[in-house]
Amino acid sequence: MQHLLSTLLLFSFFSARAQTTALSLHVPYPPQAQTINNTPSISYELQLINYAPSPVLLTDIQLRDAATGRLLLQLDKTTIPQWIYSADKHSDSGRMMPGSTAILYLEAAGQLPDTIIHHIAGTTGSKAFSISGAKTALVKRAPVVLGPPLGAGIWAAIYHPMWARGHRRVIFVKEGTPRIPGRYAIDFIQLDNNGKYTDGRKEDSIRSWIGYGAEVLAVADGEIAAVRNDFAESATLSSHPAYGADDATGNYISLKIADNTYVFYEHLQPGSIRVKPGQRIKKGTVIASLGFTGQSTGPHLHLHVADSNSPLGAEGTPYVFDAFIIKGVYPDLSILGKSLWQSVTEKTIKKEHPSPNSVIRFFVK
Repeated sequence: MQHLLSTLLLFSFFSARAQTTALSLHVPYPPQAQTINNTPSISYELQLINYAPSPVLLTDIQLRDAATGRLLLQLDKTTIPQWIYSADKHSDSGRMMPGSTAILYLEAAGQLPDTIIHHIAGTTGSKAFSISGAKTALVKRAPVVLGPPLGAGIWAAIYHPMWARGHRRVIFVKEGTPRIPGRYAIDFIQLDNNGKYTDGRKEDSIRSWIGYGAEVLAVADGEIAAVRNDFAESATLSSHPAYGADDATGNYISLKIADNTYVFYEHLQPGSIRVKPGQRIKKGTVIASLGFTGQSTGPHLHLHVADSNSPLGAEGTPYVFDAFIIKGVYPDLSILGKSLWQSVTEKTIKKEHPSPNSVIRFFVK
């Protein structure tokens, strides 16, 4: 009798589970606004875990103002796959298998509320479901304002939130904690007036790249928090080693400019670093030269800001530049280095983050 009762209770438990849409919603790191194209913008992640014993198909995702219900962003079954990632490849299409985890990389712009709530709809088996949760307050803090990280010249600000392996979507796990240090990272590549990034010699040679050896500048007054300068440099792109994640930075500098605010400069030229940990420096000081070390496909400067002194073990935080001139944009990055950018009316932009794949000039003394 006792065995029969236990069996009935177990059957009732699993039946109850089968009727429940056990989808967990969690925002690991709260969003903070920055301005892009004269518009307040946020970038953050929503973690989904399917605890149900059956697959879940996501068909509608909405971000709304928690106070008024105003819609900020809506993804449907055709757009969800562009913004979701899971190690379980079924989930890349919005179909989450039992026990699987997925990350939604969310972007919203415009009039931003104080608090966001997430509405998720879909199907499990033959049944439709709709849930709301992960109410998240925006960080009430202005982004840090930086001076130029590089000197005179034309610079392509390379990044895009939709790239599957772009900095925005690369999660590093340090000491058991997942983080996205490059959430707002930019790779700066120098161009000439015709949109070329080499001087006409073989592109495979790093010394043919126009930006190679360019002076790297302190973006603010601060203290050097860390330096790594033990990477050698390959003379050609084709001979460059395939570095692992722990060596992604190459030679780098970490500059502390405020509490919990560190600027990371990566892929620096060997022997070019002019500063040492503990040294106080002024905004505009030359601290190193642009190089080709670590995980890199060509000479460029990787720049990001994070909340602790760890290039891969910190959360990326937003930043804007005090001023720059916008010259154009590359809607199609495949022509970078081959053709001129799409021109725009040149104007001075103040206290903004450059838009994806834009072409800019910094103001330097």
